[in-house]
Amino acid sequence: MADTVLLDGREFSNVSQQITAAQNDYIYVQLNDCGASRLLKQVADGKRSDALAHELLLTILRSGMASQLLAGLLTEKGKKWTRIEADRNAAIFAEITDNEEKVRMRTGIVEFVFGFFLSGEVSSTTSPKSSNPNEKDPAITSAGVATSASSPESSGK
Repeated sequence: MADTVLLDGREFSNVSQQITAAQNDYIYVQLNDCGASRLLKQVADGKRSDALAHELLLTILRSGMASQLLAGLLTEKGKKWTRIEADRNAAIFAEITDNEEKVRMRTGIVEFVFGFFLSGEVSSTTSPKSSNPNEKDPAITSAGVATSASSPESSGK
């Protein structure tokens, strides 16, 4: 996976780099809201296949939230990631017309999501097989992420 991607004439780092808790939360909410939870459980459980990657991409695209997710997964070089910048970038990404950039966004999004899960940035609550130092205690499971009026919403595309 490439460490950087060029979009809108700007260079972005992907989530393989260290990210803040706020960025981690933003990505997790976007993934949950786009309906990818079932597929991401398979990724967290170690499953990897072209079919899974294709289904994950279609799920993300079908949700209409690909630009928002991508804006969470990428940080512009030389800038600090913030929700405000992510929302601004999501709007810009959604308006990209260059075919090469559109291909980079679509092919990169699944790589970046897989990288997000493989980098250990996601809380262990995403996988029932996460390490459990006390085997007598049940594994922690996620109850899902609630949305609120302050959550970024998809703009109709």
